Amino acid sequence: MRTLIVQLPHDLPDPAMAYPHAVVGDDPMAQALKLQWAANSLLPRPAAPAETVALVPAAALSWHRVELPAGLHKQPARLQAALQGVLEDRLLDDPSQLHLALQPDWHNLARPWVAVCHRAWLSAHLQALEQAGVQVHRIVPEFHPPSDTAPTRITALGDTDSAWIWVSHAERGVWGQAFKADTAQLPALGLSDEERELTVVQAEPGVVKTASGWTESSARLMAPGQHWLDAVGSDWDLAQFELRANAQTRRLKQLQRSLDSAWRSPAWRPARWGVLLLLVIQLLGLNAWAWKTRADWQAQQQSWGHMLRETFPQTQVVVDAPLQMAQQVERLRQGSGQLGAGDLEAMLAVLGQALPADLAAPRQWTYQTGQLRVQGFKPSASQQQSLQQNLSTQGYQWRAEGDVWLMRTNTPQEAKP
Repeated sequence: MRTLIVQLPHDLPDPAMAYPHAVVGDDPMAQALKLQWAANSLLPRPAAPAETVALVPAAALSWHRVELPAGLHKQPARLQAALQGVLEDRLLDDPSQLHLALQPDWHNLARPWVAVCHRAWLSAHLQALEQAGVQVHRIVPEFHPPSDTAPTRITALGDTDSAWIWVSHAERGVWGQAFKADTAQLPALGLSDEERELTVVQAEPGVVKTASGWTESSARLMAPGQHWLDAVGSDWDLAQFELRANAQTRRLKQLQRSLDSAWRSPAWRPARWGVLLLLVIQLLGLNAWAWKTRADWQAQQQSWGHMLRETFPQTQVVVDAPLQMAQQVERLRQGSGQLGAGDLEAMLAVLGQALPADLAAPRQWTYQTGQLRVQGFKPSASQQQSLQQNLSTQGYQWRAEGDVWLMRTNTPQEAKP
């Protein structure tokens, strides 16, 4: 999936403002970054599927470590208010005017990091990009604190006219300052000699010579903007709280625009005709299948009715051929004096044969046509299962109804005339 990375400028959006951006392919870390600048209306639109990532510059963010009450992740409605209360004394501005974002997997950490920036500035840029047709899917910080076990990282950016150094520290967060690239050494950043020995230093070509003064070996050279790939590759997403809801709204609007384009655009006309033809074929197929099913059912009904009239000529009206056939057969059986499956003698005989050898026959029972209710009968679970299997093979049901066991034929018997 291609990714469009757009860095948000420090100033509020303006129609003539140029946005630094870059487009990377399916494997961003395996390629060089090519920085470009363009107004928001002229930003590229990568072919779908694509993702647009807004990059918040390091100078627009402050970092704070907080301790939150346990279980707060189960009460998301209270999370933002809790963060504002914890950070109220540390922030220069009113927390309600700032956007706060917690680090990924924060609820599993004792002291998670919180990124803070001006909400109005961030919302204005997101709205400007949206109005220009650029749908932002994720918001990431340019730099973020490393994990507790990762070394401190120093990144030097810029050239001889404008240079910045940024420090990403596991305990102190992210901070930076401007410096002159033609000086003999980098400015003091409050790092101990031990920390400096373990620090990883990387720098853009214009400042790599100066940055190398911080290490015994040369600083790692990186292409301009190459650190964006590390930012995009992280798990950070600043689209939280109200921005998360706005992001969902933006995705819905983007979906509506895509559907509208697919419905009206001439380029999609063949696809629209194909979908319409597929729907028509499906509709015709369903109607044909329903007509065939109904025809088969009617033919079967007619066949049963014809069989009933041939077997029992005295039948004048056919309403339910299978049921009427069963009734006529039952009358013939009763007239000949033969026992049916629902007669008392037949049911008692079958029950006696089905009883396990170690189970005594029941002494209390009540009979009505096709049903035998047994009382005072308490088989074990294994005996109950054996009895149920034996009766099932004989065409009977066996189940408990409270303290009474019910034995009945699988096909309910009609009342005798």
